[in-house]
Amino acid sequence: MDKLKAAFDFRGRASRLEFWRYQLLQALGGGLILCLTVPATVIGGWLGAIPFLLLLPLIVACVCVAIRRLHDRNRRAWWLLLFLFGPFALAGLGGTLAASEETFLIALLVSLAGMGLAIWGWVEMGFLRGAKGATHFGPEPSRLG
Repeated sequence: MDKLKAAFDFRGRASRLEFWRYQLLQALGGGLILCLTVPATVIGGWLGAIPFLLLLPLIVACVCVAIRRLHDRNRRAWWLLLFLFGPFALAGLGGTLAASEETFLIALLVSLAGMGLAIWGWVEMGFLRGAKGATHFGPEPSRLG
């Protein structure tokens, strides 16, 4: 029960291992839910999309662990907005700019910047070591959990 409660807690810090466990859980759980939703929708119409609602708690848990992982890197939760929405915003801007031949190179550079931002977020949360010792976000997470 403590693990379930911790899954939805924004406070504290999360280790790289915990972050990757939740990423794996999200990928497997999301794939399973999608595999259930598609045939259920074909058979039952729009009511078959109800299993799709099971994604909401899964997404919330992954956002919580990503915030705790940023805390472990001694960063505030606002960085998650940059890492989640920044690449999409830059890709959308690049797509808009690509409509004109004159701005194609700028569109390419803006889109590449979005891809770079996504990679930076992935490396920041998934691969870089957390801050050593206690920070104002809490004590250092255990290496096993």
